Order: sequence, then C-alpha cells, then structure tokens
Amino acid sequence: MQLNVTEQLATFASQTGFADLPHEVIHETKRLLLDILGCAIGSVNLDKGKVAVEFASKVGGKPEASILGTPHKVASPNAAFANGELMHALDYCALVPPNHITALVTPPALALAEARNASGKDLITAVALAHEVASRVGLSLDPMRARKGGLVEPTWGLGFDQFGAAAGAGKILDLDTTAMTDALGLAGYFAPVPSHNKFLLSPQGGGMAKYGPAGWIAQGGVTTAVLASMGYEGDRSVLDGESGFWSMTASKSSDLTRITGQLGKEWNLLRVMYKKWPCCGVFQSPLGAMTKLIEENDLKPDEIQSVLIKNEEHGHLPRFRYGEIHHNVDAATNLEYNIALAAYRVPVSAAWQSERNLKDPRIHAFMKKVTIEPYARAEETRHQELVVERRPYIERRPCSVDVTARGRTFTKTVEHASWLSIDNPAFRATDDDLANKFRANASETLNSTKAAKAIERIMHLENVSKIDELVSELVP
Repeated sequence: MQLNVTEQLATFASQTGFADLPHEVIHETKRLLLDILGCAIGSVNLDKGKVAVEFASKVGGKPEASILGTPHKVASPNAAFANGELMHALDYCALVPPNHITALVTPPALALAEARNASGKDLITAVALAHEVASRVGLSLDPMRARKGGLVEPTWGLGFDQFGAAAGAGKILDLDTTAMTDALGLAGYFAPVPSHNKFLLSPQGGGMAKYGPAGWIAQGGVTTAVLASMGYEGDRSVLDGESGFWSMTASKSSDLTRITGQLGKEWNLLRVMYKKWPCCGVFQSPLGAMTKLIEENDLKPDEIQSVLIKNEEHGHLPRFRYGEIHHNVDAATNLEYNIALAAYRVPVSAAWQSERNLKDPRIHAFMKKVTIEPYARAEETRHQELVVERRPYIERRPCSVDVTARGRTFTKTVEHASWLSIDNPAFRATDDDLANKFRANASETLNSTKAAKAIERIMHLENVSKIDELVSELVP
C-alpha cells in the first residue's frame, strides 16, 4: 500500500538510526548543538531569558531535565519551554531553510534525552531528524521572501517547526512508525498560528515572542511525543490533501515533493547558516562592513560624525524600524543599536543585549548618527535567487556602509555576510569560530574549565554514554 506523505515522513523519522546518518550530517549536527547551547547559556540574564527561567521554575514538576545555564531541574516539558525561549532570545541562532528551526526543535530532544539517560548518539540522531523534518515541512509551504522587497506572505509562520519538535522528541522515546505518525498528526494540531508577518509589521514593536513562540513549540514537542507514546492517536494524514497542514496554516500553495523528495539521501540541515553577530540576519552584512571599516581605518566613536547604511528592503519593515529599546528583543531587531556597539568595539557575545549595554548613554547617543536606506543591489540579488532561480535560501547579502569621519567619507561594500553563506566556503563559520562563539556567550555563566569541557563533549558527542555527562558542563 502506498504511504501518504505523513506516513512517509514518520517512517523516515522512526526508522533512521545513527548508523544511517552521513558523516557530514553528524558533524554539522554537533556544530548546530555547539552554537545553540551557547546561545541558551548566554541568555539566562537577559530580559526574555529571565522570565522563561522564572516561569519554568515556578511550574516545576519532577526534576528530570535541566534549564541550561542554571542549577534548576524541572519536568521535561517545562525544561523544553525554558530552553526554547533561552535559545531563541538573542536571535543569535543558526538559520536552516526556510528560517528559524534550531531553537525550536532542539529543546524537546535534549530535555527527554536527559530525563531518559539517552546517549550522545541518540541525541545527535534526534536533533538531526528534528531539523530535517521541520525544514522539509517548512519548504513545502509558500516561499518565505519571494515577494517584492522581501516581504513575507501575510500568513507565514513557524508552525512547521512543531513537526520537527515532535519528531526529535519521538525519536528519543523510540516511537515506532505508527506512534511517530500519531506524534506528527498531533503536531499539526498543536502548531501555533502563523505570526511571523504580524511581528514584522507591528508598528509598536511586536513584543517578546518574536517570529513565533519558541518555548511553546518546544514544550509541544515533548507533549505530542509523550501523548503518542501513550496511545493518543493523531491525525495520520495531517500533511495530506486539500485540507492538510498547508491549508490549516493558510499557505496559498503546497509542494509535498519538498517533504518526500530524496528523503534520507539529501539533507537540508547541511544548508545551515550561522550568525556572527547577536541580532537579526538582515543586519549581518552591515555589521560586517562596519566592523571592517573601523578596524581598517582605526576609527574611534568620537571621530565618527555619521553612518549611512544601504541595506536590503526587508530591513525596513516596521519591526526593524521601531526605535525604542525596552528589552533585549528590541535590541536584536534594531540596526542602529547594533552598529553603535560595533563602533564602540564591544566584544561580540550575548552581552550585546545585556542591561548594561541596553542602558549605555554612549550607545544611545551614537544611534542618532546612523541613517538607513534601501539598497537596490540587494533587491536585485534577492529576486534573482528566490524568484528566478527558486532557491530556498538567500546566498548573497549585498550592502554598502559610508562612515563620515576626519573630514572624509570611508566606504565599504560587501556582497556576502560573514558566516551567513551556504555556497561560498570563504564565508562559512569554522569549528574554531563556533567554539569561540560558545566561549564568549558562556563567559558570564560558566568558568573557562567548564566551557572547555562542554565544547569537548559536544564535538565528540557520539562518545558520550549519557547526556548527563554533557548537561553537567552546561550548568554553573
């Protein structure tokens, strides 16, 4: 009997083991974990992170899974919630086509792996499958930024991540194919409404939930998998037909071959792009150009009279032009703020969004020197790649930065953002880059010895017999 799409995806998730993963998938999964675990630890003292930790600690439950960067242990759904919020708080997490995946699908597998004494191989397998499932469902929906100016479809959202969250959790629970199908069936019903565009177009900032509720999706991943393991039947055709998930989430179209095509042979997670600076991806190129300018010319903040940034039109949506900074999420979506930190050469880490920097009067004064305009070149390359070539990602991120100082104008134009590239090895993050990023993010929570042990355990995770051995290095 021909399996439907939901069943095919569930079969892939339930029957793929560590031995089936290509070497490059194993290695990239460990890099993803190194990156996202550091982001979580770096967020424990930020506005969004503190609320998440306090909430999960209050609701508590059986102390079976850790809240990263803290001494707290709570029930696995609550740990997944807190860690999802921590991982997504900075907007420093990696991007896997079509958008944010890692912060939303990793926490369920991690929480259950700790609760069930799973091995490092188990966690690698679960996290790899979680990314692949989420990415494939997401890419089957409307393309993210194909509209003129990089506008997102009005009903676009991160609900597709719910499938990855369920698959990763289900893998740790060793669900058989029927139960995994139920978990995916439940995921479609647990998925949040498509809120991505509402957040971007909110003139008053859009709040702290960002593009979608990471903690809610992570918690739902644990819940759907555990329910399925107990015999709670889900909709076993949730991805199929005219009323399938694509219709439920108000996508105008659906390409189910994006879910099943070359399943297990081609891996979307290998298209991951990392972030060098703790803020939105649309800011990465300008920050790279600005950093090069001030370093090459040894420009001091007081010497700089003005900064003109020409950047892609997507960065001119209301959320990115919201000028007030009340909390760390506002900082992550404000280019003027981040340019000011670069001008003052503040060491790059999660601390860019700390209270001391959010309230620094020097930073706020410098922000007034920054002007932002659309860049036609960026619109040309975006249209070429997403519309003409029908790529699932943007490879080039052109921008131009002019700095007026010392009675002259210094100009830097870039075509790619550092680390935010798939096809060009010169702009890819190395293992050492990601290890240094982890150290910087963890520096205010973990001592150097713990950080070094954590990096070692993550990059050799297949040799870890119990996840406790790793998690013990991720808490102070």
